[in-house]
Amino acid sequence: MSVAELPPLETAVREYKGKRAYERDVRARRREGWRVVSVLQRPGPGTGLRRLAIGSGLGRPETEYLVTFSRAPQPAVEPRHLSWLPHPHLPRARSARWLWIALAILLLALLAYGLLSFFSDALPT
Repeated sequence: MSVAELPPLETAVREYKGKRAYERDVRARRREGWRVVSVLQRPGPGTGLRRLAIGSGLGRPETEYLVTFSRAPQPAVEPRHLSWLPHPHLPRARSARWLWIALAILLLALLAYGLLSFFSDALPT
């Protein structure tokens, strides 16, 4: 297979405001098959307090990262149709249904009791 016959790589560019976010996302993307192509670093915008701390030597400027990722094209994900909605196949689906029905009956009974007690006070005795 020649270079001209190879499928184009998927490419993604992400911007990160801090080192922790950058490192966390790079690890997650590597698990998905992405690899880092390039990393550009630049000092982040400084606030008044940060400028004062940096100028006095007490702090360092935040670093922003612009990262380019690439990976081989992945097969298309087959869409999951909405036919699973009425039948979620959860082991506790029926018991949860009865719980919600019991809760609804209890709330309706409390509402009826509250309405009866409210309007019964307005009746002459």
